[in-house]
Amino acid sequence: MNIHRSTLYLNRETIDMINIPMKRIIEVVEIALTEKAHGRVQMPSKHWMEPRANRWFGGMSSCIPKLGYAAMKWQSGSTENAARGLPYLTGMLFLNSLEDGVVAAVMDSTWITQQRTAAASAVAVKYLGRKDVDSYAMLGCGVQARSHLEAFRHVIPNLSQVVAYDINPHAAATFAREVEAAGFRSKIVDSPRAALESSEIFVTAGPIEPNAPRTIDADWLRPGLLGITIDYDCYWKPAALAAADCLVTDDFGQVEHIKEHGYFVGCPTPHAELGSVVAGLHPGRASPQQKIIAINMGVAVEDVATAKEIYEVARAQKLGVELPL
Repeated sequence: MNIHRSTLYLNRETIDMINIPMKRIIEVVEIALTEKAHGRVQMPSKHWMEPRANRWFGGMSSCIPKLGYAAMKWQSGSTENAARGLPYLTGMLFLNSLEDGVVAAVMDSTWITQQRTAAASAVAVKYLGRKDVDSYAMLGCGVQARSHLEAFRHVIPNLSQVVAYDINPHAAATFAREVEAAGFRSKIVDSPRAALESSEIFVTAGPIEPNAPRTIDADWLRPGLLGITIDYDCYWKPAALAAADCLVTDDFGQVEHIKEHGYFVGCPTPHAELGSVVAGLHPGRASPQQKIIAINMGVAVEDVATAKEIYEVARAQKLGVELPL
């Protein structure tokens, strides 16, 4: 039987053109996390390799029957990429239809990763943050700083100031100008501790390296804070994670799985998964004074949901390149 099959190839330029609104990505990430909380998805642990201390490779896969798709993302990250004119993360994603199993699309994954990561942080703020905050702090002022600015304006209604810290002062200054251009006040600080002391919500977004010097300690944490780590524990001492009144993660299994590679050594078992809070299966924040830390490692269900949105818009607008299978 000779049946013509093809897959849609979407490069970064095309995905940038499609530009799924951040508000929609937050919505579909919530849907994906809810499906995960109810046990209606399949999502193996990440496949992880570190051939060198400053270069890692990771594979992530999941299927969400409610959405009708499965996906596999293969990416790499390194601080050496900047010298090569590359972003910190590079990668590709394969999206399969659950109806026939065929690869429906192959697409660049860098935009997906940066946007769904910020969307997941926004979900954490929505369900775990205090409602009276008017600022947040960003530790690490690269790509994720910009996507988090885009996301947090949807979940912090009274947002007026963004605090910036980066080991590279130029990066902090550049981000501060972007904050001002977006209509908010910026404040540049000269240390991680100063960033934490400037706001009740803060995000750590440094490079993911197993031997990174952990700096955030237990006595840095104030009542009422929400700390979100998107760089594993690379800013956090185990004592700081243990000092949280409520420690949340996007996936229990991934925290345990990654320990063999030098991350989260000495970290206590989280109390809940973020999806369980979103689904109403865990109460989340119990009081304004609670110290909450969200370990957002990035989960594949978020990739499936975001890639589905991109693919369906691309099909509707006849974008991308058809590749024969």
